[in-house]
Amino acid sequence: MIAESTSSTRHPFVSLLGLFLWVAIGMIIFTVLGIVACGLIFGFEDILNFNKGVGSNIGALKLVQLFSSVGTFIVPAFVFAKQESSDSLGYLNLNKGLSFLLLVSSVGIFFIFTPFIEWTIVQNTRMSLPGFLSDLESWMRQKEDEMALLTKQFLTMKTPVDLAINLLIIAIIPGIGEELIFRGCLQKVLVRWTNSYHLGIWLAAIIFSAIHVQFYGFIPRMLLGALFGYLYHSSKNLIIPMIAHSINNGIAVIGAYILQRNGQSLDKIDEQTGYPLPVAILSLVIGVVLLAAYQRRFGAKTILDEK
Repeated sequence: MIAESTSSTRHPFVSLLGLFLWVAIGMIIFTVLGIVACGLIFGFEDILNFNKGVGSNIGALKLVQLFSSVGTFIVPAFVFAKQESSDSLGYLNLNKGLSFLLLVSSVGIFFIFTPFIEWTIVQNTRMSLPGFLSDLESWMRQKEDEMALLTKQFLTMKTPVDLAINLLIIAIIPGIGEELIFRGCLQKVLVRWTNSYHLGIWLAAIIFSAIHVQFYGFIPRMLLGALFGYLYHSSKNLIIPMIAHSINNGIAVIGAYILQRNGQSLDKIDEQTGYPLPVAILSLVIGVVLLAAYQRRFGAKTILDEK
């Protein structure tokens, strides 16, 4: 049984260790459960092919991914919140209503920032390290290519059922789970530790991006994490970044589905052209202004004031 305590009486470092511990435990237990379920449904020979990546039973991989996501993000977040506060839903800011104005404003700001984020995606993919780091760069490129191949496997969809499954596994579950952990738990602890919501938001965003281990998407993913963090900080409602995160992932899934329905190759996903720099700058400026207005309209208190 987890002893009830409040986060205000526990050092943030201790809370952070507790969070990492629950994440590790959840990931191990649920990944094992996913592998067992995969073996029972698809046959245990498919488990032996997991390390081969491309060519493995993609249905089996998706099932393990589903279990792993739930066990790594969703379950640990609620266990941690219960450890930090007797009111776990209140701690995670999941006990508040969602007004239409708040929802529309949040989604609108997300889309305003999109040209700037898309521009950083292109710039990040063009990243080149100095010559003396060529071996490191080759390794990074290899890992990026491997992830790209696996992503295309996941995004291969022939029917609306495939689309629905991918929306669940790639958009909805990660949108909910990752926001529970990174904004609802990690960001809150870091804000309390640093006594600065700006620093807490950006540290959580950096960790959020680093955990994906995709070097050529680090900057845009970090910026998205920071945007989700500011939306959460101002709205005091974790559902807001969950929705924005799910929309972001869902757009990629639906875009891949439309490409395939039109008989086009998924290789087109990698053909990023981005937006012109002036459009990206305008997107950033307008987005920051609107985000500041959003903070004044909905941010009556800071996260530091929350219990």
